[in-house]
Amino acid sequence: MKKLCALLVSLALLMSPALLPAYALDAVTSATLDISSLPALRQNPDTNVLVIYFSTDDTVKAAAFAVAEALAADVFEIVPETPYSAADLAYYTGCRADREQDDSASRPAIAAFPESPDRYDVIFLGYPIWHGQAPRVLYTLLEGIDVSGKTVVPFCTSASSGAGSSAKNLQALTGAAGTWLDAKRLANHSTTEEIQAWALSMKLTKEESVMKMSINGTAAAVEWEDNDAVRALAELAARGLTIRMSMYGGFEQVGAIGQRLPSADVQTVTASGDIVLYAGDQLVVFYGSNSWAYTWLGHITDKTPEEMRSLLGNGDVTITLTVE
Repeated sequence: MKKLCALLVSLALLMSPALLPAYALDAVTSATLDISSLPALRQNPDTNVLVIYFSTDDTVKAAAFAVAEALAADVFEIVPETPYSAADLAYYTGCRADREQDDSASRPAIAAFPESPDRYDVIFLGYPIWHGQAPRVLYTLLEGIDVSGKTVVPFCTSASSGAGSSAKNLQALTGAAGTWLDAKRLANHSTTEEIQAWALSMKLTKEESVMKMSINGTAAAVEWEDNDAVRALAELAARGLTIRMSMYGGFEQVGAIGQRLPSADVQTVTASGDIVLYAGDQLVVFYGSNSWAYTWLGHITDKTPEEMRSLLGNGDVTITLTVE
């Protein structure tokens, strides 16, 4: 059984996906993990991973933050309506924790449930082992959310006990909903790096789609701008986009995209490798320089000016854009 000692009891902080504050590096007191600071976490609107945890000291909290940092995930802390005091956690004294764990019907009230859990595909669920099981507040949580269609990854900490049947009993609350992976008991003295390596090894984060360019069949690495024009271009590229280009002015190749894209033209001086939108519907790739009003799209990063001139300065070319 896990014996809780030297607890750091503090006012619980509620972190929901809708309001996740940035944290400075905080000193932590972890009972079993070799982690002494917490990363600064921020809400990630593009993540498909939510880390839910319950922690009465900093142990599970530190592990949850390590997982969230590795996966750029959102975090939600399960906060009991009535926080646990040191007396509540004095094992084998008939304390509150003892009574709750002995009562299979116990469902301690929690302050809030995660907001918009439907948008996540993966839930990491962290908890300490109390009397061989997950604390009953985990039961309260799982009876209040729907994990259908999600992958649930349970992880736990303890001084000596294994995960045992803790995750199986949590899974039973959700019936056939969701896909539950085997519980991971984080070994004593685990470090941030070890926990993050485990989280990454699950390969559960969604792959980021990347728009790729080739010029006459030669791949070109592009650092794309983050704007509406690039997003609209990527939508076209997702279906496969071929643009026949023509040399112009001895410094650029120009080709019709086939439809207008959102534009935000600014007067600028271009350089070799720059990619811009002209007149709302023309793709321009430079192997020289020009000054005009364009909407920035990106820049080719793996070609020297000499290589760009060799690719683009010897006749018309075909540019292919795809999303992978």
